[in-house]
Amino acid sequence: MEIRNFRLGHHLVAFLDVMGQSEGFKKLRLAKTPEEDAEVGEVVRQTAGFVLDLRRVFDEQFTAFEAGSPNIKRHTKEPLRPHFIGISDSLITSVPLRNDGGDLVGIVTVYSALSAAAVVMLTSLASKHPLRGGIDVGLAVEMGPQEVYGTALARAYELESKEAQYPRILIGDELWRYFNAAIAHFEKQDTPVARSITVITKKMLELVATDGDGKRILDYLGQTILDNAGPGGRHRDYMVKPAYDFVLAEQKRIKATGDAKLIARYDLFRAYFESRLRLWGIEVQKD
Repeated sequence: MEIRNFRLGHHLVAFLDVMGQSEGFKKLRLAKTPEEDAEVGEVVRQTAGFVLDLRRVFDEQFTAFEAGSPNIKRHTKEPLRPHFIGISDSLITSVPLRNDGGDLVGIVTVYSALSAAAVVMLTSLASKHPLRGGIDVGLAVEMGPQEVYGTALARAYELESKEAQYPRILIGDELWRYFNAAIAHFEKQDTPVARSITVITKKMLELVATDGDGKRILDYLGQTILDNAGPGGRHRDYMVKPAYDFVLAEQKRIKATGDAKLIARYDLFRAYFESRLRLWGIEVQKD
């Protein structure tokens, strides 16, 4: 085997997975008629096409975030763009937590990753595609320009695949400790950079909420996302309202299955959504 030198370090990893894609694939077949060709084309658009659209949304969010951070760019030549790779219907974002470009770069890039994940979650739901994910911190090595491998990835994947249980993005314990350790460390320092890091990290803490079962989740409908949505209500009308309609439809579908465990989970899903609707000026629908 070839001898390689790997750089081991702490990374943040967000692992997101589009749910239900395998069910869509079951409808694929080689078309024999124009009608079948149209049907298969729609399946492809709703599976592979949709995943490509989500990857594009991630890229657009990273670009917009970096463009909106001119004050940070004055302090560093390092990019503020997280690493990103798509594997099938999984979306993986990572950020090396080292201070090659200064402590501020890592913190700001983590904020970019979390903000993008929140927008992707809402975009997916508004497009009638449930999404599940996990975000955590751990050790990893960089296997390529955009790919990491190690406990950071394993933790994020386990949160998504074993603990999330329904459409939401869980926040891992190590990420929570990282936020609090950063605040404790930089609050003691009286420099402009330290003050900026403290403010940004506290903003990221505001992106975390406690769900109905006590688990920490990415608060993709919370006040911080609303503050960043901009004026005009486009976020509300084109993302939050359609996403809420989808949540209601999914809950109705799950109730029809009679699966008590799933019903309880989707009750929590709806409860989270409705706990945030007032922020967006949307009324809760009564059954």
